[in-house]
Amino acid sequence: MYKLNKNSNQIMITHMINDNFLGYISHVGNEAYHKKNDDSVAIINHLENENLRLLIVADGTSDTEYGATAALYLTEELKKWFQTLPISYINTMPTLKSVFWGKMREINKELLDKYHGNGATTLVCAIVGEKETLIANSGDSRGYIVSHGELKQVTFDHLMWFKYNDPDSILKDDIRFMKGNSYISRSIGTSEEDFRPDVTVLDNNDYEALLLFTDGITDIVSDSKIKFIYDKNLPDEVLLKIIHEAVDSNPEAISKEALTRFEGRMHMINNFTTPGKDNATMLLFKKL
Repeated sequence: MYKLNKNSNQIMITHMINDNFLGYISHVGNEAYHKKNDDSVAIINHLENENLRLLIVADGTSDTEYGATAALYLTEELKKWFQTLPISYINTMPTLKSVFWGKMREINKELLDKYHGNGATTLVCAIVGEKETLIANSGDSRGYIVSHGELKQVTFDHLMWFKYNDPDSILKDDIRFMKGNSYISRSIGTSEEDFRPDVTVLDNNDYEALLLFTDGITDIVSDSKIKFIYDKNLPDEVLLKIIHEAVDSNPEAISKEALTRFEGRMHMINNFTTPGKDNATMLLFKKL
């Protein structure tokens, strides 16, 4: 299925493979300075086995001139690499981690050689093998799973704020309201020093769904709201309703509890979210 809204700001693609739902949605946002979408997203099946797949969400950094180009380049290079990767590599996790890291280092160097640090992107991706799933991230694009009825973030936000403050001094929901929360401490294409993607390995039996987001969604929509929409809707409606929350909902006020936590540090927060302030992209893989 393919959907495009009337003003061409939103694209949605979904399909079913062997009773699994796979789909993504991306919206350019509402801000005039975001006339183009810097996000890149893809679902790729292996050429020899459609049950082996690569899921990619990347967000070109807006503070670099070629961020959107970097996100697209990263996506296209990973797609080509994965489709011809030996199946034995995908299903042997130590080997997969090694060859994935090598490919990512190669892409990072190519971006540096071409754009000299002026073309960078975040990344969250999942490689789904027959028994295990590798999830990798760099920057603030997030990966979640739904497991035993719970929504759990399985990536860590690489934010500059955490380099100078104790991450335990705020709660997860506070990040959406923090000023400067878009400044990331790691990316692909910025420098050799910043190239440190995190890698997590999951047993395929330990989750029923994977959800990948750019910060254009998670800066606006809380985890509890994501979970509520996920529980109450069919998968394609989950995509549509979460993107609506990210782009077209009413601003949400910071909680009274958060205001108490930030007493004396009010200069660090925004009182309201700003829906549609950024490109917003979500990918969903759900086992049915």
